Amino acid sequence: MGATRQHSLATSADDHPIVTQEYAVYTPPMDAMIGTIGNWIDQRVTGGYIYGPSRFGKSRTVKWFIRTELEARFKEKLPLIVWIRKDTQVMGEAEFWNMLLLAAKFEFIDPLKPKKKSVARFLFSEHLQTLARSSRRNYVVLIIDEAQRVSTNELTWLMGVQNELDDQGIRMTTVQVGSHVLGYVPDYLARTGYAHVTARFFAQDAAFHGIRSVDELKYVLNGYDIDSEWPKESGISFLKFFAPEAFTVGRRLSNHASNFWEAFWELRPPELKEGKRARIPFELPMMHVAVAVESILKDLAAGKDWDSVMEKRYLLNTIARSKFTDFLRRLLPPVLDPHKKSS
Repeated sequence: MGATRQHSLATSADDHPIVTQEYAVYTPPMDAMIGTIGNWIDQRVTGGYIYGPSRFGKSRTVKWFIRTELEARFKEKLPLIVWIRKDTQVMGEAEFWNMLLLAAKFEFIDPLKPKKKSVARFLFSEHLQTLARSSRRNYVVLIIDEAQRVSTNELTWLMGVQNELDDQGIRMTTVQVGSHVLGYVPDYLARTGYAHVTARFFAQDAAFHGIRSVDELKYVLNGYDIDSEWPKESGISFLKFFAPEAFTVGRRLSNHASNFWEAFWELRPPELKEGKRARIPFELPMMHVAVAVESILKDLAAGKDWDSVMEKRYLLNTIARSKFTDFLRRLLPPVLDPHKKSS
């Protein structure tokens, strides 16, 4: 981190990532997801998918960390394209290829003047070959976020390009990242005459988990304490920005990870406290951790006393306001793991 600058909370807080919610702190589930994708790239897997409930942090991983962390692993720039599948109910083939060209930042694509189907498809295939060769690799990687929206037709179209690349000696790994619904797709495709699509794009799978332990939660809270920064190159972490005096005397959110965990635990849905469902692994959606921390940081900035904010009752009230209990109730099995049948 660079040298610390003086800052004015009163004049700059409106632009802070905590206020705009345009940020992400690195989490153990993010690290696991990136590690899995890195392994699939190493193995030249043709296609895999990562599934998990909404608001657990998958899209934040794709948006904020996937490229930088993978390039750190492979120690150089990767021939990597990230495409966020927009919520279009039906996408024609021409639109599909034009969307991919835009995602690939193809130099000669204009969203106001989309290419014809055959032209866009040709350009995308050529662009992938150029990416691979310019990086002196024999593979390319396509990561699709919100992949539960990808249609069977789109996968079939993509398979044609993958075959062309294969003929040129270039392997293509397609990674689909999506909600738990994605976990049901392989069986559906296999039973409806598309087993070849399943074999190609669903060869591997991995679940994206929530925060599963006090230690993982401590790691996340340390992100707010230390491993965050704003303004850029200021050396000021999020906690230091909102509670500079507490930070200076050594106060840290991560030192209270157990209190946070216990508060979340007490607020879990009654259905998860008894019977067979009590054995379901307890996982925290990252969204609710973030909302709780953001609220506490703002309270500290508004003058709330550190010790009172860290009291369990205060944490319970803060977390309860985020509707954590209702949200978790909606994620009961089989939603938590589509590969397991509910009993």
